[in-house]
Amino acid sequence: MSFENQMATEQNLLTAMIAGSTAGIVQTAVTYPFEYMKTVSQIENTKLYPKFEYPDVLKDYFRGCSALCIGNALKASSRFLVFNSFSKFMANESGKTTAPRVVVAGLMTGFVETLWVIPFENIKTTLIQNAIYQQRMENNIQPNIDIIKTINKATNKQQQQNTSTGARTTKRPTTAATLSPQTANPVIPKNVVSEARRSALAYYNKNVQSSLTGVVKEIWKTRGFKGFTQGSLITLLRQSMNSMVWFSSYNFLQQFYDPSRSGTFSTIALTAMGLLSSCAVVAVTQPLDVLKTRMQTKDYKIVYRDIMTCTFKTCMEEGFSKMFAGWLPRLVKVSTSGTITILVYDVVQKGVGLAMNEHPFAAN
Repeated sequence: MSFENQMATEQNLLTAMIAGSTAGIVQTAVTYPFEYMKTVSQIENTKLYPKFEYPDVLKDYFRGCSALCIGNALKASSRFLVFNSFSKFMANESGKTTAPRVVVAGLMTGFVETLWVIPFENIKTTLIQNAIYQQRMENNIQPNIDIIKTINKATNKQQQQNTSTGARTTKRPTTAATLSPQTANPVIPKNVVSEARRSALAYYNKNVQSSLTGVVKEIWKTRGFKGFTQGSLITLLRQSMNSMVWFSSYNFLQQFYDPSRSGTFSTIALTAMGLLSSCAVVAVTQPLDVLKTRMQTKDYKIVYRDIMTCTFKTCMEEGFSKMFAGWLPRLVKVSTSGTITILVYDVVQKGVGLAMNEHPFAAN
């Protein structure tokens, strides 16, 4: 490859990364109020806490937006760089990439870019959950179950049992408290929480963090590194299902609308097919999205223990309909995100392309 061709390729890649990250930020910011409403409705559990009242101020609906903007910007910008690297890696001896290898490169790219978002999804969820806690503290609303007292009581009891039996405690054990579907009473955790983490939990339970850096510190001190990776597997599963359902539905609708596959579709037809495909995505993957959100809450391990317990208790205590909580705001977000991303990407790509072709200090 000549020097000129290499420079052109690098400029195109840089343009795509800038346009992609900008489109990711704009799309996230515009649709974030729907993300906020969706997350609140999925976190809310009236068995544990009184019903949440949505704020009247618009800016409150952007709590956690900064974290998700950073995550989506990294995801979108790295998409092209990672795909370009995987495409080169998957190329044959002649340097060409066949269609099957492009598909594999796309799957690998989707896996990597999803990993970017998971830590910021956890930060976003904690920021929104803290906003809920802050409102309850301002209104002097106490939870039906005091998680801190439950942990302390259970930990002290476990330590007494270990002392009397001579059992050895682990340095960084985990906890799990569950609720009875009938009585909503906590079950004593099986393991012991370290003193440092109990102190951190007590501190952050009284001092609610509302900033990005504050929540990062909170997650690290109360949950450790695992706090940033909660819900990783189910997030990857949801992303895979999103792509599979959307493309399958879109392809089916195209065949149904135009069996001859002439390729002539009106703007209205394409918009309708995109909307129906988004409806299919929400209908199929909404339970996964609800479980993902609950797995990323800061008291997930205390309340639910694992994904099977979370699924069972959510259905038994709150009804099966809870598995579809937040479907409407998510549908609005999914339906509009693609259009916003494409429009912003196109505008930014053209603008950056024109800027790169300018040579302000070159002689006429």
